[in-house]
Amino acid sequence: MGVNIYLLDRRTVVLKVGNRRNTIGTLRRFNKATELDVDRAAEIEEAKWRTPSPIAAMLADVTDTQNAAGLAVSAHLVLGWDADRSTVTDWTWEHLPQLGYAVRDPNSRDYVLHQMIDGKLHPVDAARARELGLTDDTGAMVRHGQPKIIECQKVRHFVPRYAEAECRLDNGATQKLLTVTDRDELPPVDWFVGKRPMDVQTYAGTR
Repeated sequence: MGVNIYLLDRRTVVLKVGNRRNTIGTLRRFNKATELDVDRAAEIEEAKWRTPSPIAAMLADVTDTQNAAGLAVSAHLVLGWDADRSTVTDWTWEHLPQLGYAVRDPNSRDYVLHQMIDGKLHPVDAARARELGLTDDTGAMVRHGQPKIIECQKVRHFVPRYAEAECRLDNGATQKLLTVTDRDELPPVDWFVGKRPMDVQTYAGTR
């Protein structure tokens, strides 16, 4: 068990969302968060410089499920992606939105975005993609990364050099976020507002 790290790979795939073909990234399982050594840490650092960052990323791992006709299919979870991100853990996928599942088009090498409804996968057509906010008026995919923090309260000491803050995100969720602090100085509540969870991992203090 434990938390797994997934690394943005060099390989890209084509994902059809509605009527539009989009190039997205792929994620490969990299290592356990507790098993990093110097070489693996260097590979993560190198991945940060890969540009451009994809608008979404598909897991290489396969989920075996069923399509709307009840036939067995292999699907890949698709996550929204931040422009400045190169890794993600499977610890609730670090607040990234789950956009759906990619299923290989039997007539090409492309993938088609599907939505899980009542335990079965249904293709996402252009109208449904627009309704879900996945595409704009032209049919192009819209970037969906981590939500922003819109309110934060109850900032407290958690363990030495860590603060815990209860924050409300712009997707409606309420989360407890941990922040590494300098000299055990608690961040003020307004320091969190407007940032993403990935932006509040470290607080340098007021010095």
